[in-house]
Amino acid sequence: MDTKKLAEDCVRLVGGKENVISVIHCATRLRFQLKDMGKAQIKEIEALKDVMAVKEVGAQTQIIIGPNVNKVYDEVIKLVGDLSENAGAENEEKQKLSAKILDMVSGIFAPIIPLITGAGMIKAVLTILVVLGLPDTSQEYYILNFIADSAFYFFPVVLGFSSARKFGCNPYLAAMIGGVLLHPNWSALVTAGDPVSFFGIPVKLFSYSSSVLPIILTVWFMSYVERFADKYSPSIVKAILKPLVTLAVTSLVALIIIAPLGAYIGGILAKGIAFLDTNAPALVPTIVGGVQPFLVFFGMHLAIFPPLQTIQLADMGYEIVTGPGFLAANLAIAGATMGIAVRSKNRSVKELAFSSGFTALCGITEPAIYGTIVKFKRAILAVIIGGVSGGLFAGIFHLKRYAIATPGIPALPTFIGEDPNNILFAVGTVIIAFVVSFAVAYLFGIKDEPAAEAPVMEKIETENNTIYSPINGNVIERKDIPDPTFAGGVLGEGVGIEPSEPRVYAPFNGTVVMVADTRHALGLQSDDGIQLLIHVGIDTVDMNGDGFDVKCSVGDTIQCGQTLLEFDPEKIKKAGHPSVTAVLVGNSEDYKKVTITKTGETKVLDKIMVTEP
Repeated sequence: MDTKKLAEDCVRLVGGKENVISVIHCATRLRFQLKDMGKAQIKEIEALKDVMAVKEVGAQTQIIIGPNVNKVYDEVIKLVGDLSENAGAENEEKQKLSAKILDMVSGIFAPIIPLITGAGMIKAVLTILVVLGLPDTSQEYYILNFIADSAFYFFPVVLGFSSARKFGCNPYLAAMIGGVLLHPNWSALVTAGDPVSFFGIPVKLFSYSSSVLPIILTVWFMSYVERFADKYSPSIVKAILKPLVTLAVTSLVALIIIAPLGAYIGGILAKGIAFLDTNAPALVPTIVGGVQPFLVFFGMHLAIFPPLQTIQLADMGYEIVTGPGFLAANLAIAGATMGIAVRSKNRSVKELAFSSGFTALCGITEPAIYGTIVKFKRAILAVIIGGVSGGLFAGIFHLKRYAIATPGIPALPTFIGEDPNNILFAVGTVIIAFVVSFAVAYLFGIKDEPAAEAPVMEKIETENNTIYSPINGNVIERKDIPDPTFAGGVLGEGVGIEPSEPRVYAPFNGTVVMVADTRHALGLQSDDGIQLLIHVGIDTVDMNGDGFDVKCSVGDTIQCGQTLLEFDPEKIKKAGHPSVTAVLVGNSEDYKKVTITKTGETKVLDKIMVTEP
């Protein structure tokens, strides 16, 4: 993967850096917030070689890349520069309230997922060490435990920083206000429990360690205070007055009003989850196991679950909101993908399904969802059945997760806790979700299998100044191509081919120099200088790329016989266009003669033209 080029293409196709308000990334996606989402060229982005899919969710344009997204993100940041001044600059009139909320929550939590995952995995490793004999009274345990706990204890500081970047205010002041909520003196007041007031105004006492809503609401309020201070502070003292007003006003209002309100709302949510945990323990994992793949597909999972799982973990020491259901769903995705891999006879499908199925076992499911599952309608049903089955099992046995990490086989230790049977229930969830979805996908999941794969061409010895047939079909003379520009030789000497197979192969060894934005035409240059245009169909530019799947990118080195493009003849026919493909030598004037060596029925790699230097 050329991460630099991919980053350049992504930035260009979302409307350029001037159209980017902010960009963050999660485990697999670039998440752009754009000034004008209409400028994003979605089809062109989806056509990029290393892009799995593009989703517009709320105010975000999400480009799904896969595990290498962090490398692409680094290159994107080099291109767009510091975007902190753009935060909060979107036209809020154009956004619905639901879109704002989804964008806000995912924008706050996505950057801190690595922190949560890292701390959770330290907890998991610590749990394994205890099982292997490390005493939980040892200093080693004590040190590792508080290292992992720090991520959650100081959550208001981290969330304050992340929230400030989203709300467009000073992240360092916001982090400091998070520290105010955790200060030892405040903790001492909470522990003492005596009434506290500020100039006669009563101050409610809550512990804010590991809390979520208090700091988010506080930083949202701070964004307005800071803008007010910036607007009305005299220039001569703004550098002093602005941070003074922002810090003092926000801290006091937070301690007296906002943070207690956030803690109260968080308490209600925690009680609601506890009620479900007690009275309907099977409900949440079953529902989550069934719907999680759709939430991931549409990029909504980070906007819903992180706050809930963090609230419950802080309140109860374990969580049932995300871990059990996500474990079932992720393993169902892995099982369905592996089922397709085993059943399919298509080598390219097998290779992709096996590789993406393995990453799904580890908890990263986007490659499997976009690369395999969505291509087979019945595989989607297999995922739902497997996810619901695994989630139901997890709910019946009240499966709990004691630390946060991406649910998958490597994260199973996060299910080790006080109940020694809990890890067994987690393993049972894995087995049921995987086996059920595998079986359904294997038996029923590939009825809609795509057309047979392209034949694998052995590496052949090519002759200089020679063009081999890029398509199976019937070769006709240039003058018989049903387009006056092609037939008249305006674009060079060549032939037309009436295709019998919907696939274009490389006609020589060389380089891709052009891919049409509408994906219907390629420009190639051979190693010995032949410039060739391959134009699939007549007037197919009008189809805007629908029915064309390009397998190469500009700059790619190609080998004779390599698949370059696939197309749908039925769509071309329905659009009212002939499927005759023009194969033309663009630099014909550079040669004494371009000789047509074959007409009529031809097979791929038959010699069809020779140029005479």
